[in-house]
Amino acid sequence: MPDIIKIVVDTAGQKGHGSFHYLEQGKSITIGRHTGMDHAVLSIYNQLVSKQHCCVHRVHNEIYVEDLGSKNGTELNGHRLVPHQKYLFSFEDCLTLVNGLVGLQLEISSDFEETREYLISDLLVREVRLNDHLQTILVDDDNITLSKKEYQLFKLLHSRLDHFVTKEEIMQHVWPERCMDNIELVGIDEVNSLIYRTNKKLGSSFIIKSVYKKGVFMKRDVS
Repeated sequence: MPDIIKIVVDTAGQKGHGSFHYLEQGKSITIGRHTGMDHAVLSIYNQLVSKQHCCVHRVHNEIYVEDLGSKNGTELNGHRLVPHQKYLFSFEDCLTLVNGLVGLQLEISSDFEETREYLISDLLVREVRLNDHLQTILVDDDNITLSKKEYQLFKLLHSRLDHFVTKEEIMQHVWPERCMDNIELVGIDEVNSLIYRTNKKLGSSFIIKSVYKKGVFMKRDVS
């Protein structure tokens, strides 16, 4: 078993564009719906995923997956797991949540070069500070003030910098009060307008890119 393993979320079928977390020897990772409260959880931005949906354990040379009593289930190679039972999970297996809506994949990292490159590149760009109370972004000496919805969008995209985010995830994160039980659906034009306004205010600090009929991702502009 390789020393460095990571779990990657296959977001909306876009393999490699989702969030990921390193799985260390003797450790466990709890996977669940993003709530903004628990940073130890590998977060998934989908309302159908339970807050604590499943857990992946690494014990010696074996990896196990365990459903934590989720409402909509965890599937290993298409078979729904019995809650609170551990199942062997290998690199060839297909692990999905919510009847295949969300996928999880094990990947091998040969060394920590990827992590080192990220940390070095982060030092080369300007410092970013977020102020939740004032809804402002401070990039070195440049202060960017956003509206409440613009700030919520920025925080979501910033937490998943360079990772793909679907417009459905944006709706659920920015308009949670309107996505509960479909009380008032958020229109796609409203989402596109918010993305446009936020992108314009960010200026040259960040760039939000659209993926046709899929979603968006945000990256730092270091040019």
